[in-house]
Amino acid sequence: MKRTYLIHGRIVDGTGSPAIEDGMLVLEHIEEGYDKDFIYYCGTMDEELLKEAGENDNILDLKKEYTLLPGLFNVHSHLDLELPYPPLKIDFWGPAYRSLVAYRRAAEALNCGVTTIRNVGGADDFDLALKKAVSKNLLCAPNIIACGSILTAHGGHGYDTVGSIECTGKDEFMKETRKQLAKGVDMIKLCYTGGLAGAVESLEGKQITNEELAAVIETAHAAGKKVAAHLSSDQAIRESVELGLDSVEHAYHMTESTAKLMAEKGTYLIATLCVSNGVDYLQSLNCPIHQIEKSKEAGKTHMQSIQYAVQNNVKICCGTDLLPSDPIDGTNATVHEVELLTKAGLSPLQAIKAATFNSAELCGISHITGSLKKGLMGDFIAVEGRPDENIADLRNLKMVAKNCRLIWSDVPGQKVRRFSVLQPGYEMEGGVFKKW
Repeated sequence: MKRTYLIHGRIVDGTGSPAIEDGMLVLEHIEEGYDKDFIYYCGTMDEELLKEAGENDNILDLKKEYTLLPGLFNVHSHLDLELPYPPLKIDFWGPAYRSLVAYRRAAEALNCGVTTIRNVGGADDFDLALKKAVSKNLLCAPNIIACGSILTAHGGHGYDTVGSIECTGKDEFMKETRKQLAKGVDMIKLCYTGGLAGAVESLEGKQITNEELAAVIETAHAAGKKVAAHLSSDQAIRESVELGLDSVEHAYHMTESTAKLMAEKGTYLIATLCVSNGVDYLQSLNCPIHQIEKSKEAGKTHMQSIQYAVQNNVKICCGTDLLPSDPIDGTNATVHEVELLTKAGLSPLQAIKAATFNSAELCGISHITGSLKKGLMGDFIAVEGRPDENIADLRNLKMVAKNCRLIWSDVPGQKVRRFSVLQPGYEMEGGVFKKW
């Protein structure tokens, strides 16, 4: 057993508490396996505790130049995303290759400081396989929250996406929900309204009935699982929240009264502002004109909708609907999303909480990770600067650790890269623009 002492660093623990200006993070390493490591201490600088350090322990002085934070979450990601979308329901990858591409993208996310991903729908159960491999220490990747296959109406949003399951009637929706639960998914994901990708579908209205949605929610909740839904329009959001939906994805158009209802019910919101504020990136990918125009149209109301949520204290999480590592505006999509949340009205400290503790709470793992606290698993990052005051400092990533073990560090005195899936001489760059 040995310890790592990170001393004289600023600490933002993810819970929304003010930063500790002269902090200390102590990690306990268990020789039998890194998955047993944990945070031994997180708090103000403790010279007496530091005296316990032995000759085999590692001590790194951050000299108050770096801020330690929990690893970031991206809770709306599709690791098998292809842009532009393939024509029709054609599988160009196949199950085996899809899993390899998904793992590479998960590795890219970890490299960017994203230590947990909720995969909100994909084909061939690759997210379940990836989660199993990570949990058994077969592969090094972010924690995976698996939603399995998307449930949608016949002809509904995503019906032409490989892996989606079309249903009609409450019995079919209930049956397919049970099938997903039997596979071991962490949450159920369904599409309730049209979206930006569809050429003919509207963002208004809804594509499944309240009876069908209620059947999914009842079935999932009976098994202790949450339900997330793709939602574009105000009426559909309101009705789904009243029926007990757990998380609203997107909310391109939402009124203040609906935001108040979400706050009252404790419904989580994943804004995915990246997709309506990343039109230039979509254009660079040669996405079809209807998707570009619908993204522009959604952008007219999207930010206002999220502002209503902020003003009424809705629980907001961080998700992008792009790959976590996608390059946008000089950074990655995940960090860009956190920055956009501050434009919607969250303070930098609140935006960090959205991308850490709130997202962990949504995923049901806040007792394991998502904050810096004694006994937790020790997923954290270090950035140069004060991101709780200037959110753009999140771009200055200098260290990533998973399960208390360094993935990489550029901090003086601890420059190391212990993990890479790359061939020698290649860079860990990536995003959906990479045509694997």
